[in-house]
Amino acid sequence: MNSIIRFIPNLFTLGNVGMGLLGIVLIAKEEMVLAIYCVAVALVLDFIDGFAARLLRAQSKLGGELDSLADMVTFGLLPGFILFQMISIGRGIYFVEISRWTTMDFLNCSVAMLVPMAAAYRLAVYNLDETARPHFLGLPTPAMCITVIGIPLVLEAHYKLNFYYLLSDGFIDIIGRERRWDPSDFMVVKMMFEPLFYQISSVVLAAMMVVKIPMLSLKFSGLSWRLNKWRYSLIIWAVISYLIFLLPYTRISFIDIGLIDFLILPIFMAGYFVLSWIYAIFGASNSDIKTNEIQS
Repeated sequence: MNSIIRFIPNLFTLGNVGMGLLGIVLIAKEEMVLAIYCVAVALVLDFIDGFAARLLRAQSKLGGELDSLADMVTFGLLPGFILFQMISIGRGIYFVEISRWTTMDFLNCSVAMLVPMAAAYRLAVYNLDETARPHFLGLPTPAMCITVIGIPLVLEAHYKLNFYYLLSDGFIDIIGRERRWDPSDFMVVKMMFEPLFYQISSVVLAAMMVVKIPMLSLKFSGLSWRLNKWRYSLIIWAVISYLIFLLPYTRISFIDIGLIDFLILPIFMAGYFVLSWIYAIFGASNSDIKTNEIQS
C-alpha cells in the first residue's frame, strides 16, 4: 500500500505526458486551440505532481526523471510542432503534399526544430545540476511553451481566423476593415502569417532556454518581502495584466486600446521576460540569493 501511495505523484506526471501526446495529435488534426487546453491541463498536473510528492514525502529519482520526460513531450515537442506548422502555413505549403515540398521548404520549417532540441538539452542539464538557486538559469520550458501557445490563441480565439490557410495582406485588410480593427491589429495579424516571425522566435526561444541567464521563479522562500520581492513583483504584474484585460470593459479607460482578451497571454509573458532581465541585471547577485535555498 505504501508503494502505491508513493507512486501517486508519478500518475500525475504520466497524465502530463498523456496531455502532451493528445495535444500533438490535435495539432495534426488542425485543432490547435483544443491542444492548448491540453497544455493548460498539463500545467496543472505539472504543479500537482510536485505538490503531491512533497505532501506524501514521495520524492524520488524516478519521479524527477519522469517529470523531465513529461516536460520534454508537452512543453518541448508540442510548441516545436506548433512553430513548424505555422512556418509551413506562412509559406503556403501546409496543404501541399510532402512529396512536393522543396529542399528550401524543409529547411525553412526545420528551424522550428531548434525549440525541442534546446528543450531536451536544457532538461538534461537540469537533471545533472544540483546547485540550489532561487531562480531558473535560462528560460524554463513551460514558460517557453506558454509563449508559443499564445500564437493560436491570438489568431483563432481573439481574431476568429482559421489560420491554417495563408491569408494575403489584401484579404487581411478587407477582413480588418469589416471588423473595424485598430492599426495594431493589422500589424499583429500580418506578422503572424510571416514565416520569418516564427523562425526568429524559434531561434530566440531556443537560445533563451540554453543561455544561463537568471529568470524569475515563483518558488517562494517563506513569505518575507525581502527574500521574495522579485517573485512578488511577478504576482503584481499578473494582477496588472488582468486589470489591463478588464480596462476596455469599463468606462474609466482614458485611451481606446480595444479589446485585449486573448492578447493578455503574450502581454503577461512579455512582462515576465522584462522583469527577469531586470532581475538578472540588478537582483540576481544580491545577498538574498545567498540565503535562499530554493531548488531551481
